[in-house]
Amino acid sequence: MFIPGKEYRRGYIHDKYGGNRQSGISPSRKVDTIFLFTGETGEQYGYEDGWNADKSAFYYSGEGIEGDMEFTHGNKAIRDHVLTGKELYLFRRTRKGYVEFVGQMVCTECQTKSGRDYHGNERTVIVFTLTPIEQFALQDPTDEDLGERQAQESYSIEELRKAAYASAVPTADVRETRAQYYTRSKAVSDYVKARAAGTCEGCGKRAPFTTRAGNPYLEVHHIRRLSDAGPDDPAWVAALCPNCHRKAHHSHNANEYNVDLYRKIQEKEAGQSQ
Repeated sequence: MFIPGKEYRRGYIHDKYGGNRQSGISPSRKVDTIFLFTGETGEQYGYEDGWNADKSAFYYSGEGIEGDMEFTHGNKAIRDHVLTGKELYLFRRTRKGYVEFVGQMVCTECQTKSGRDYHGNERTVIVFTLTPIEQFALQDPTDEDLGERQAQESYSIEELRKAAYASAVPTADVRETRAQYYTRSKAVSDYVKARAAGTCEGCGKRAPFTTRAGNPYLEVHHIRRLSDAGPDDPAWVAALCPNCHRKAHHSHNANEYNVDLYRKIQEKEAGQSQ
C-alpha cells in the first residue's frame, strides 16, 4: 500500500482511504487500518514522540490536548488494534501537507506517565510502544527448527488443532514479547500445515518440493491480520504453495481470491470440527 521512506500528500491518503484529516490518530472506515501521524507540531501539546536508542521501538503519545488522556476513541483503537484486526501505519510529517511513510507497526506496550497538557497543567499522558512489524516476521527455518518440526509430526492433527486454537485466542496484553508471539504463531503454523497434508489449500496441487527434513514445502498465509507475522484464528489461515501465496498478495484480483480462499478454509475447518 505504501513504501517506507516515500513521501505522500496527506490529502491523497484520506481521499483514497478515509480517516480524519486533522487528527494524529486516524482510523479508516474503508480499510482495516489506523493511520498514525507524528511530527514536531505535537510538541506544543506535550507530545514527545520518537525512536528508542537502537530504533527497535517508536514511542508514540496518545491523543488529547487537555486533561488526562484516557483509553477512548483513537487511544483505544491503538491499544486494541490486534484484537480488532486493524493495521497500524505510521507516518512522519515532512513539510506542509506531506508525510513520509515510516512503516507498519504493532503496539507492544502502553503505559502512562505524568506530563503537561496544552495549558501547561499536569496530567496523565498515554505513551504507546510501537514495534516495526518486521521484527515479528517468522524467519526461514533453521536446521534446529526443522528437527523440531519433525518432532511435531508425532502429534495428532487433533492435538495440533487444539494447540492452534488455544494460541490464537486474542489477548489484551500488549506487553507480549517477540518470543511469546513467535511461539503462539508457530502453533498455528504447525496445525495449518498438518491440515493441508502436503497439498496447497489454494490451487489443490501438491507442494512444489520438500524441505531438507523431508516435509512438503508450503507457506503460511494469513487471509486477514496484520501481516504474515503472527497468530490468527486458523479458519483465517491457509497453507499455500509459493505461487498461490504471491497471488494472494499481489494479483489484480487478490481481494476476490482471498474471499474464495476463506470459504475453502471455512469448509475444511467445519470438517475438522466434526
